Amino acid sequence: MTRRIVMAEELGYCWGVRRALEIITEAGDPNNPVATIGDVIHNPQVVQRLKARGVDTAESVEEAAQRGFRRVAITAHGAGPERARLAAEHGLELIDTTCPLVTKVQRLGQKLVRQGYFLVVYGDSFHPEVRGVLAWAETSRAVAAKHIEDLPWNAPRGSTDPDAKVPPRKVAVVSQTTKNVDEFMEFVTQLTSMVARDGGEIRVCNTICEPTSERQNALRRLAGEVDLILAIGGKKSSNTARLAEVGRSYGVPSYHIESEAEIEPAWLDGVEVVGVTAGASTPDDVIEGVVDWLVGQGFAPPEDGIRYRDLDDVPAY
Repeated sequence: MTRRIVMAEELGYCWGVRRALEIITEAGDPNNPVATIGDVIHNPQVVQRLKARGVDTAESVEEAAQRGFRRVAITAHGAGPERARLAAEHGLELIDTTCPLVTKVQRLGQKLVRQGYFLVVYGDSFHPEVRGVLAWAETSRAVAAKHIEDLPWNAPRGSTDPDAKVPPRKVAVVSQTTKNVDEFMEFVTQLTSMVARDGGEIRVCNTICEPTSERQNALRRLAGEVDLILAIGGKKSSNTARLAEVGRSYGVPSYHIESEAEIEPAWLDGVEVVGVTAGASTPDDVIEGVVDWLVGQGFAPPEDGIRYRDLDDVPAY
């Protein structure tokens, strides 16, 4: 039997990442460099290449100003309103590359808070997208949580335990756009059991973005026909990490790698079919590097190549 490579039907750059890169690449100028506050996308190869085009990174607006930058950029993950205020205070031009799907979650969070809901953002509290959504909510009645234990409550509504901290009557939940939908739904089920008792009201908004869902669903279809999965993407990439988790949930050995240099040859022992997927911020040439390395190890190249979607297609999500 010929050892072969099978590509996921959806992988690599999504249109939101492509849009952010187009904006920041056009803005790049070695004679008037721009500092992105954090990585413009979570891919180290892309960040390094952008430096040659006059796009560097800084940890804060204040740092960018101290280093002499006259322009700063919000990354594709978004940021709170404070970032624009700080840029104006320091006299810096602000470039916004926030993914429109992230902006949609920011506005939704604001709306839910205005409607009287306590806002729960399902996601990683340290992730810039989650921090931005909470900042736009502009309220102390909001929290980020990835597990029920992360919430400020320890008992369901109606509990008579004197030490109980119960949820308020109205709770709404949104998700970080790059999360695993199955894990989000499990979290929602547990949250509902806490909130919906004793006259409670819960509103669930699945804000996991369509490109994330498409990549996860494509990997689910792939998992049944492969012996090993390689999920390619930056180590900071949440959606790439989720892809590796999805593969493992199907019982397939799955590895999150940044490039072919991280592949352990021992992983391929006894493997006939390798499945390849990639996060939404992984460029084609990095994917091609992994595929070429596998071909060099004796695997037949994928029959249909790497790309399946028209890169100029902007979906109406």
